[in-house]
Amino acid sequence: MKKLIFTLFTISQVWGQSLDASLTIYKDGFALVKQPVVWDIKTGRNTVKYDRLANGMYADSPFLDLQNVEIYTQRLNQNIFSSNDLFNKNLGKMVELKITGEKVISGTLLEYNPAQVTIKTKSSIQSYFRNNLDYISLKERDEMPQVRPVLSWDILSKNSGLAKGNLIYMSGGFDWNAKYRMIMLDESDNAILIPEAFVKNNSDLTFSTLSLQLVEGNLNRVRHEYAAKSLQRSGAMVDYAEAEMSYAPSAPVREDLGDYYIYTIPNKLELRGNESITVRLYDAREIKYYKTYLFENYEQAQREEPLSVEIKIDNTEENNLNLPLPQGTIELYQTMKNGKLEFLGEDRLKQIPKGATAKLIAGRAFDVVGKRKVLIYDRQRKSEEASIEIKITNTKNQDVNVKVIEKISGDWVVRNESTMYMKEDASTIYFPITVPANSEMLVTYTYRKEWN
Repeated sequence: MKKLIFTLFTISQVWGQSLDASLTIYKDGFALVKQPVVWDIKTGRNTVKYDRLANGMYADSPFLDLQNVEIYTQRLNQNIFSSNDLFNKNLGKMVELKITGEKVISGTLLEYNPAQVTIKTKSSIQSYFRNNLDYISLKERDEMPQVRPVLSWDILSKNSGLAKGNLIYMSGGFDWNAKYRMIMLDESDNAILIPEAFVKNNSDLTFSTLSLQLVEGNLNRVRHEYAAKSLQRSGAMVDYAEAEMSYAPSAPVREDLGDYYIYTIPNKLELRGNESITVRLYDAREIKYYKTYLFENYEQAQREEPLSVEIKIDNTEENNLNLPLPQGTIELYQTMKNGKLEFLGEDRLKQIPKGATAKLIAGRAFDVVGKRKVLIYDRQRKSEEASIEIKITNTKNQDVNVKVIEKISGDWVVRNESTMYMKEDASTIYFPITVPANSEMLVTYTYRKEWN
């Protein structure tokens, strides 16, 4: 008989390890795990087990594709070791307690809960706060408690030898997002775009010699039950098929996956438990971008503020792109005359299909300021009329392109405009103007609305 000693401070955790798996990670926080497995079996009935499972595994998702055998049943044992369960099952048994700064005492276990432990000694019944205990020990059977979920299968084989196949399951705890870095080259309209993927493994499982795929798109899914989480890895229960490390060019291979895209990372990777890695999605490429300063207002608004800086990128072949660009975040950097990089801002980027234009806001300009005033406002019982003045001041040493956006609801007409405007939709017009360096420009117009 052995003593099982439970220390009330920490439990060391040893990560499980998966070898030669293929991992397909989706944008909704889950992944499809395809794990090669091999067992040495005998002719007739066999029971095979596997416990190197991600702790976010969906309990109803695993299935075994095993060659040349017949699978009768699949079981998932989630009876994970718990000190609370263990000691509560052994009420009435003899235990030993070590109180901090005192000697070890023995007694019969009467109560065990998160706050306190009660035992009966030869002379009395005593309760102790658990945070005052160094440890509690119990005489237990000579066997290793189960510390991870275990899958097992009853199989029938006509031949003895190696049975090879794949264990396939879905698991939460995985995610990825596109991460773009755009380096603007001095004050020109050229930039280097670096598309990457930020991949997260929030599970407790380390993947070695991993084949990694990333899917862009949002799939329809149903709710799954998670398998129990493990405390630490038990001994290995399976041998693995051998796989050679293969190397390919660094750029991932992009393929259609139904209505989605799948990116296959060409090199085998190691992705540790609770680790994130960054991999390239596409090769870095030089592109052109367009910068516009935005000043957006509503009907009676009067204000003065720095203008927003909008960056536009055409996802076209002429701009060295024409690629499906996954959703993610984009960081903007500027190269200085000394060659160093400085951070200029960041924004979220929606999925940008081929031929579309990406628009992002880098921040607000220090040297380009807009001021809007309502010069005249007249509201009658069945009409409304307002005259607007907008002044754009540019103190930069270069010309700037500005888009003055005006939101007007209802049935309106515009007249007496000082410069040409464009109608964007039923409630939006804008004035595209270029403001020379170190100067200012006025935009004026009147809108009128009528109703019955």
